[in-house]
Amino acid sequence: MEPITLQRLSVYQFKNYDECSLELSERVNCFLGNNGSGKTNLLDAIYYLSTCKSYFNAIDSQNIQFDTDQFAITGEFDRHGNSEQIICSVRRNQRKIFKRNFKEYDRLSEHIGLLPCVMVTPYDIELIWDGSEVRRKFLDSTLAQLSRTYLDDLIAYNHALLQRNTVLKTYAKQAHFPDDFLEIWDAQLIERATQIHEARSSFLQKFSGVFQRVYREISGGNEEVSFHFDSELNQTDMQQLLKNNARRDRQLERTSSGIHRDDIDFLMEGNPLKKFASQGQQKSFLFALKFAQYLFMRESAGVSPILLLDDFFDKIDESRVANIIGWLARNEIGQLFITDTSLERLPALLKKTGLDFRAWRTEQGKLESL
Repeated sequence: MEPITLQRLSVYQFKNYDECSLELSERVNCFLGNNGSGKTNLLDAIYYLSTCKSYFNAIDSQNIQFDTDQFAITGEFDRHGNSEQIICSVRRNQRKIFKRNFKEYDRLSEHIGLLPCVMVTPYDIELIWDGSEVRRKFLDSTLAQLSRTYLDDLIAYNHALLQRNTVLKTYAKQAHFPDDFLEIWDAQLIERATQIHEARSSFLQKFSGVFQRVYREISGGNEEVSFHFDSELNQTDMQQLLKNNARRDRQLERTSSGIHRDDIDFLMEGNPLKKFASQGQQKSFLFALKFAQYLFMRESAGVSPILLLDDFFDKIDESRVANIIGWLARNEIGQLFITDTSLERLPALLKKTGLDFRAWRTEQGKLESL
């Protein structure tokens, strides 16, 4: 499987970095240092170049270095043997600019899926503990990188949802609801919701087997793990949902049903994961979920995405670490970026695998090659 590789990364006034440029290994790249030293920021810069946004902070201006007025990230990629230069730049109070080979995109959505990547961080525990929004984002981030149609449907649905909610609020203030005041937005929601639900349902059915296999390989356990797609459209269609909830929507002044309420129930032995699984089992579940996401995207896209592992060893016992490192080596992962607080642990493990790697020490936004 042909990998997409980042050959050179440059950041300017991004988070805690003044300016730096790196020549990268095509296999494994390690950023090592204390928490807060800047190693995670480099992974986030790579994520920006792939997805047009930060993994951690949705407000672009908050990623600009303190007391400066802009940031820029530049990446030089090899994709199918062709060179791709991607530039992301943000100025305060101005729109974000994204360029591919010096040509600016008309729409950022045109870039999504060109350079697929998967990020794994300690914050992924939110997938288990937080509300349904984070699990929908997991679905959407995967499918949007694989299907331009899905991304277009999602953008159109969210736009129609926003407009419908605005109309509901406007007419509620007037205490008057004409018979057809939602007709145009209902039609758009119905069309897009049907397609999004079908895509999510189909993905999860195919994804389930990949996930269960990966979990068994990296956990070393025999627990039965699964998930259930919880969607109102499993029982009825969007048109009927809107009809059934018309009065409620007027009272709440918002659209109370639809695919924007979809969720995934994570299960172990048929029970809710967050209530019945140990901390170690939850971490194994999350790693399996993200590594299965990687494998599914690799198979579907026909290229190996970039894999970003942040604080990979945090609070994981040595047996699980060995299982996961072994899994990474066996599955011929493409280009890998990984952070750790230890300066010795990762280089020692990687030398045993024989994988080519480069390592840097991070300290207060500065880099030192090891």
